[in-house]
Amino acid sequence: MALAKQARPRETTTLNDVFEAERGLVGLILADPATDGVMAQILRDEDWTHPLHRGVFEVAGALVAAGEAITLAAVLPRVADVGPDGTPAEAYLAARIAGAPAASEAEPLARRLAAAADIRDRPAPYLRDVYAWAFAQAERLRRGEFSSLDALNLAEEIEDSGTEIYDRLESVLRITLIRLLTWDFQPEKRTRSWALSIRTGRRAAVKLLERNPGFKSRLSGAIREAYDDARIEAAGETGLDETVFSDACPYSHEAIMTGAIAWPPEPEAG
Repeated sequence: MALAKQARPRETTTLNDVFEAERGLVGLILADPATDGVMAQILRDEDWTHPLHRGVFEVAGALVAAGEAITLAAVLPRVADVGPDGTPAEAYLAARIAGAPAASEAEPLARRLAAAADIRDRPAPYLRDVYAWAFAQAERLRRGEFSSLDALNLAEEIEDSGTEIYDRLESVLRITLIRLLTWDFQPEKRTRSWALSIRTGRRAAVKLLERNPGFKSRLSGAIREAYDDARIEAAGETGLDETVFSDACPYSHEAIMTGAIAWPPEPEAG
C-alpha cells in the first residue's frame, strides 16, 4: 500500500484542520471559480491530502489554462469517482458547493494548507523502516496515544485498504465479463471451464458485496470500469475485432450476477 511521502510531526494545525481547509477550498473552486486564481498562487498539486480534492484543483487549473469554465459538470469526468466519506463524487462535491465558505476565506485556508504541507515535506524517518512504523502505529492506537500518531499517513493507509478491496471487486467483475462476452459471441466454443469460471466469478463478487455493502453505491462505476478492460481482453481471447463488442456494458448487474448459463448445452430440437 502506498504511503504518504512525509511524516507529520505534532503541530498546532491538526489533521482535521487540514481536511476541513481542503473541503472549504474545493467548495470555493466550484462555487466561486475566481478564487482558483488565489489558490493557484499559494498551493501546489502535491499540497492536497485527498485524491479527489487534489484532482479538483488540478482539473480546475487545466480548465483555466484551456480558457474553459470551471463547472462541476466539467470537473466530474476527470476526477476520482468517490469522496473521502465513500459517497459518489458528484454528491460529495455538490455538498461542498452548498457549504462553501466566503470567497474571502480562500487565501487564509490556502495558506493553512500550504503551511501543513511544508511541515510534511520535512524528512520522514519512518520511510527507512515501514515495517517498524506500522507496528509502532498499532501499539500507539492500542495504548490510546492518539496525539502521537502519524495521522496523515495512517489515514492514507486505511483509505488504501478500502481501495484495494474495491480493486478486487473490479477485477472479479472484469474476469466474469470476459467470460460472458466470449460465451455470448462464440457459442460454438463454449466449454465447461467457461461456465465454471462465470459461476466462480459471481460467487466471489457476491461475497465481496456482502462483506462490503458500502460498495453498492459504486457498483455501476465498478462495472463500467471493469467492462472497459474486459472488452479489450475479450477481443484478444476471441480473435474478434474490438468493435464487435458494444462501447457500453451490455449487461445489467442482474444479468452479470444471475443470467442463465446453461451447461451442458441443451440438445437442439429436431
